Amino acid sequence: MIYLNAFKANASLIQKFGEGNAYLAWAMALYLDCPDTEQLAISSLTDNGNDKKIDFIHLDWDLKRIVFAQGYYSSRKVDSAPANKASDLNTASAWLLSGDLNEVPEKLKAIIIDCRKALENGDIEQIDLLYVHNLPESVNVSKELNTAAAYLEKSLSRDLNIKVFSRELGTETLDRLYSAQESSIAVKETILCPAKVQFTEEGPSWKSAILSVPGTWLRDLFNKYSDDLFSANYRGFLGITKRRKINTGIRQSAESDPNNFWVYNNGITILTLSFDETKSTNTTLQGISIINGAQTTGSIGSVDLTKHDLKTVKVLCRVIQCSDANTISQIVKYNNTQNEITTWDQYSNSSEQKRIADEFKNLGYDYSLKRGFSSSSIGLGIEQVIQPMLAFSGEFQSASRGKNSLFERRSSYEQAFKDKKARHILFVHTLSKSIDARKLELKTRQNSNRLLSLEEKQISLFRNLRFKNFLIAIIGRCLESILDEKTDLAQVAFTPDTANAKNKSINDLIALWLPVVTTVLAYVANSTNKDLSELLSEDNVLNNIATSVSTAIYTNQLTNPNPVLTSFKNFVSPKG
Repeated sequence: MIYLNAFKANASLIQKFGEGNAYLAWAMALYLDCPDTEQLAISSLTDNGNDKKIDFIHLDWDLKRIVFAQGYYSSRKVDSAPANKASDLNTASAWLLSGDLNEVPEKLKAIIIDCRKALENGDIEQIDLLYVHNLPESVNVSKELNTAAAYLEKSLSRDLNIKVFSRELGTETLDRLYSAQESSIAVKETILCPAKVQFTEEGPSWKSAILSVPGTWLRDLFNKYSDDLFSANYRGFLGITKRRKINTGIRQSAESDPNNFWVYNNGITILTLSFDETKSTNTTLQGISIINGAQTTGSIGSVDLTKHDLKTVKVLCRVIQCSDANTISQIVKYNNTQNEITTWDQYSNSSEQKRIADEFKNLGYDYSLKRGFSSSSIGLGIEQVIQPMLAFSGEFQSASRGKNSLFERRSSYEQAFKDKKARHILFVHTLSKSIDARKLELKTRQNSNRLLSLEEKQISLFRNLRFKNFLIAIIGRCLESILDEKTDLAQVAFTPDTANAKNKSINDLIALWLPVVTTVLAYVANSTNKDLSELLSEDNVLNNIATSVSTAIYTNQLTNPNPVLTSFKNFVSPKG
């Protein structure tokens, strides 16, 4: 399996988390299209003997979903994964929705509270139950997953309109996901389309045809291939709920006015490896991915055929044949017109972002303007840095929002990137990664029963999802005391020599930050005497805590200088 070789190439991830946990995190990063596997592992793996059958849990604010999983990793080649691990998701669901929080481990309590609040507030539209393993998939596991999904769906209030989705992520699915991520087309079968080509157009590396396809054909495709049908699309089908009014409207048009659907709808665009007119009434497609029209396809796919007839529904369809990777990337980008995507692309292709990318190139680093699972091998790119950059500027509450919402807000984007230099972004990015490293250190010490009493408070703070961004903001405010020099918070950066990849690697820069993070974290833990959720809701919490910590650092540096903090200033340009 190609994907297994790709996973095993992640030596650092495997060393830090162990092969089983690393596999679960890597698979979930692939499934969630997440660019930073290590951070996902730190924030979402439970890694505890009393985990209430929840091995992984993730609250996705952007896509309004909760994802939780059971993981199983076998060192032996057997026919299938144990089905009882899939049935454990019943227990996991019960703890997620209604389990006694007094019996939930502290490291799980905060995320479960956040998930319950999101459910109560109507912020969740989908819950994914996943069983992740490295063995062939089986019918027995599917049965258990379907049972778990039905149990959870029954436990949820109908008024919430939440879709429960279950999936076995074994070798077949993960290999397909990885291949789709590499080639853009997951459905590689020969597909017979019951429509003839009306006319064609050709370009340097592409050929296109216009067809008028039956709605019943699209419905059959959607119900057969589900999300795989949209592998090259930035977003899959978003669902039919009270909050997805456009999709409800599409479905209602197909149901109530099928003869006019063709003129009401914008149509769809299909990417294929090749197409061929086999007969005057049919067209053969070698592989298929719908790159524009996921909502149209999914809405038609959700029509109840026992109540509505789709035989007269026709949809305008453009088929594009292309095998050039760069051209495919551009085709996919420009055919996705949802507001969130065009807003993101507007920034990722801006002259400002290209300037930042050029500056990083001069320093010896790749800065990715793309988003998703493999956007950057070192986790350095527009998607990964926007939240730490906002937090460092003091906007820790905004930084804790979903990334899509940040790119939708012009003010948030400008706060993070306007007039920012690559060396400053590198400074903040490695601070963020150093905090992840410190959290991992604490978790490792806790799991081996070596956690000091003073460190118990520190690790408890990380259970609040907003704490990392809050800590970044605190460290920013304390820099003058650490550096013993007036500091420009918007420009402070590593010195040019330090920031150059020839002299310091990303890991070297993270290591430079680690003593600073460890010191400030200890002071912050000592300065917080209230429940963190309550504390973070106070208006002046950042100023109050930062002033207390900064004063303590300044005083201690005067009377008993910490050599680690003193040496850190040698690598920093306080004014950029």
